[in-house]
Amino acid sequence: MGVAAHAGIVPAWADDGGEKYRAQARVMPPSPAFPKAIDAYAVYEPQTTCSMTNKPGPLDLRDIVFQTYGQRSWSIARSCTGSSVSEHKEGRALDISFNALNDTQRKLANDFLYWLLKPDPHGNRHAFARRFGIMYIIWNHKMWRAYRPNDGWQWYTGSNPHTDHIHISFSWRGAMRRTSWWTRQVFY
Repeated sequence: MGVAAHAGIVPAWADDGGEKYRAQARVMPPSPAFPKAIDAYAVYEPQTTCSMTNKPGPLDLRDIVFQTYGQRSWSIARSCTGSSVSEHKEGRALDISFNALNDTQRKLANDFLYWLLKPDPHGNRHAFARRFGIMYIIWNHKMWRAYRPNDGWQWYTGSNPHTDHIHISFSWRGAMRRTSWWTRQVFY
């Protein structure tokens, strides 16, 4: 069951545009114009190697967040120790600080996620997430997966509830800036 359908909760980033913040102005990054053609949804590409170098796609999205919402704590590449699978170990996952327990921070995070997942003027769902090559997002006990877009936001039950940051994992194309956000060429 999607988050929007659970217990009457309609998160601000729901596909219907969300009800919670509808009356308030959204704070969002600039939205460049794109043609109707759009990248396919990213497939799941789990971490398989160790490359502790920050990739350009996550760095550039971090900069967009900084320009729109101000400087904040962040991380991309991490140590390859441990047995867990993490795109951080390949430098293609971005953690960016927002506090879900603070009303202002939660609204800004939800505005950013709304911007990533809203339809474009052509009706393409999850438009900017697709153009960035985003594979999945975790925030405030919820997870959105590009490889399961019709599921919407699902409850996330991992050990870290992600209430102090948004986690964004990129496909390899997105991590290496080989998607239409940067190239203006569509990848299917």
